[in-house]
Amino acid sequence: MTRPTPRKSSLAGSSPVTPPQPAAQADPAPAASVPAAPATATRVAVPKPVDGKKKYPHKVSFYQDPEDTARVRGAILYTMTTEGNRNLSQFVNRAVMAEVERLEAKYNNGEPFPSVGAREMPQGGAAAAGSED
Repeated sequence: MTRPTPRKSSLAGSSPVTPPQPAAQADPAPAASVPAAPATATRVAVPKPVDGKKKYPHKVSFYQDPEDTARVRGAILYTMTTEGNRNLSQFVNRAVMAEVERLEAKYNNGEPFPSVGAREMPQGGAAAAGSED
């Protein structure tokens, strides 16, 4: 049994330094309907927001019992289509902000509380003293 002859690659003899010239098309009509790509790739600088906000939200982490975490994930997975939560972050953000709005309505006449920086909150043992364990 003889082996078939190997096919010649269309990239044989090409170089990334000197790219091959495009071959002339026999039918120019389809090429006219497709928008031409730019000759050179340029990086488009994304303007930074004027108000100083980051592109992505700030990451916040917290401790939670594994059983509770599993329940949260289950609730998200089984209600994705009906409730519209796409992921854990979106679910947690909506739940936390609903609670913040409830507290603001109850204790601050519906007005937002003054902002507090991350390191301005009690840390370590002081924070654990008020936990609901």
